[in-house]
Amino acid sequence: MPTEQRGAAVVMALFIVVLCTLAVSPLIWNLFATAKTISVTAARDQAELVSRSGVDWARVILREDARVSTTDTLTEPWAVPLAESRINEGLMRKDENATAADQREVVLTGRIEDAQGRFNLRNLGLDNPTRAEWLAGFAKLCDLLGVNPQDRERIAGTVARMFKPDVPTGQDKPATERQPPLPPAIRWEDFRGRYGIGEDAWNQLRPHVVLLPRTTPVNANTTTPEVLYATLEPLSYAQAQSVISQRDRVSFRNISDFKAALGPNIQANSDLISVNTAFFLIEGSAQVEQALIRTRALLERKDQKVLVIWRQ
Repeated sequence: MPTEQRGAAVVMALFIVVLCTLAVSPLIWNLFATAKTISVTAARDQAELVSRSGVDWARVILREDARVSTTDTLTEPWAVPLAESRINEGLMRKDENATAADQREVVLTGRIEDAQGRFNLRNLGLDNPTRAEWLAGFAKLCDLLGVNPQDRERIAGTVARMFKPDVPTGQDKPATERQPPLPPAIRWEDFRGRYGIGEDAWNQLRPHVVLLPRTTPVNANTTTPEVLYATLEPLSYAQAQSVISQRDRVSFRNISDFKAALGPNIQANSDLISVNTAFFLIEGSAQVEQALIRTRALLERKDQKVLVIWRQ
């Protein structure tokens, strides 16, 4: 074969190889992308299952705590955060060997917080007989945190419109109840960017407030100086800090212990303060490989049962 023909044959062969490569490359890429998508989806599904298991773990801890204790304090097992825990064992996928499972990162973290250690905005509802006391307390809290008075009024007015008492047909409603009702919110996050409330006010209050399904007292064993100061009208912030310092040394076994810490000159309404709780906030994360699921939930402990009120 002449040299020119051999050269042409080589060029043609190379051209065919290039064409075949160009034709096959998209198929290979599609197969790789599909495999990657399946892997990510499987990891996310597993992370979701691990996250749900974490909430169930919290429910068990709280249920067992109710069996052995009638008070809730920051020294109990439920109050200890769960540090990063690797739980690879037992999370094998179908047709997967143990070595592959051991190499996969499966990490769970979480913590339980006493929701009644915060200021419950539900107490500002018009259907609460002690609303006036809570309204005064909310004003104290907002003043302490530097919340804009207009935002404070908007929040209190919004909650009032969400939770109104039932008035029998034919009876005149008070002026405060004549405004049209609002659909009830279920968490503080529902207020963000709504009802005319500023972002600064929302962030200032976020660590200190909660919205629970019903009115509740504040747990003196788990609350902060800010919330305790707001809850008891005659209490100064310095006195609130002093009471919290005493509590951190020895928890309150009952309301009498708490009143003794206040001293004889300050009265504590038992409708506003308690030493136990029914509601707990759960925060945690579950990571499987690159998939990360963050979970927040509200649990209610009632009659030796722990119910999930909401989960996000």
